[in-house]
Amino acid sequence: MTDHEQEYAKMARQVYRTLTDQRPQWEARSPAMVADFEQLNNFLQAYDEVSGRQGTKSAKEPSDARDRAEQAAEAAAGRIVRGLRVLQLGVRNPALAEVAGYTPDVLNPLHGEELIGALNAVAAAADGVAPLLANEGVTTEHLQALDDAIAVYTPLASLNNSTLEQGSNLNFTARQVVKGLRQVLRRLDTRIDNLRDDIPSLGQAYNDARAAAEVGDLAEGEKGPDGGIGRAAAGNAYGPERPVGE
Repeated sequence: MTDHEQEYAKMARQVYRTLTDQRPQWEARSPAMVADFEQLNNFLQAYDEVSGRQGTKSAKEPSDARDRAEQAAEAAAGRIVRGLRVLQLGVRNPALAEVAGYTPDVLNPLHGEELIGALNAVAAAADGVAPLLANEGVTTEHLQALDDAIAVYTPLASLNNSTLEQGSNLNFTARQVVKGLRQVLRRLDTRIDNLRDDIPSLGQAYNDARAAAEVGDLAEGEKGPDGGIGRAAAGNAYGPERPVGE
């Protein structure tokens, strides 16, 4: 699993801990939120199970190389996309609109051919407006870095052999679990927004939890013995939790 997926799961754990701590307040005003809260716990338990079942080192090494190449390509594309977004602040170019929207939240869930397509779209768009990008600090070195990253990632993206099979399957499962985390957190974002006026402290605590992983605040030692999830965190206080998959 990628560094981004691990950081996203850490952030989700922090959100779960925050909601656990303040459950008496929000549950009284939004009983329907309990289902999303429990679903968040279920996805976190599933993530931990997948994480604990990662393949042997020999199976993981090629997959890890692919993940590193993927992250490098996303980072190179991200620098150019930021420049394209600045260009859109002036005379809006409809041809650049889609590519300028390739934020990390858009690129990170993409893998394999889908990501290659997005990376190539960024590279092509950048080539067409290279002089304008140079005025925004996006240099020829930045453009070359993306081309190089695409060249490294492309042959790794489609690896599929017996050595990779276990690691790849687990990585795919991890990605599906993280996708589920994204979906339930978007639902919780909407519910928390609706509670901000009634419970300002909850809104601020939720914001802090959502931002924590992005600024590196979630050290391993801060998660507690259960990582902020599971029965020890909430089950004893608020009743039994549903097993994963129900």
